[in-house]
Amino acid sequence: MNSPISISLIAALLKMKCPRCRKGNAFKDTNPYHLKHVGEMYAFCPVCNLNYCPEPGFYFGGAIVSYPLMVTFNLLVSTVFYSITRDIFNHIMPLMITLTIASISIAPVMFRYSRVIFLYFLVRYDKNSKQNNLKLQTPIVSTSL
Repeated sequence: MNSPISISLIAALLKMKCPRCRKGNAFKDTNPYHLKHVGEMYAFCPVCNLNYCPEPGFYFGGAIVSYPLMVTFNLLVSTVFYSITRDIFNHIMPLMITLTIASISIAPVMFRYSRVIFLYFLVRYDKNSKQNNLKLQTPIVSTSL
């Protein structure tokens, strides 16, 4: 595995960049705690024109990523809690309160990372994506219920 690509992959993922070009932002607002805009993504990558929403309901697959992320986070919080108290069973209510507050606090970040990681699972990196710019495709939008 080529080391620079691995480093740029991790850096691009952590910065929530486009999986194909690793340069364009996926979200319009870079701060996940601006809650009015937490889920606002560009329709297409500003750099390589990757369609971020190829079909309706595309990001329901992000739940597959979100669940293990939150479980891992809660296990880490529980481990820190245990290392401080040295007993979880006699402190179950403080643990539940701590987990609830921690989970609510990290939810916007996990929401965004689950979408970005889901995109990274499905889209391959193309170092020539800017040169091989694909034509814009109109996303499919269903107006009927």
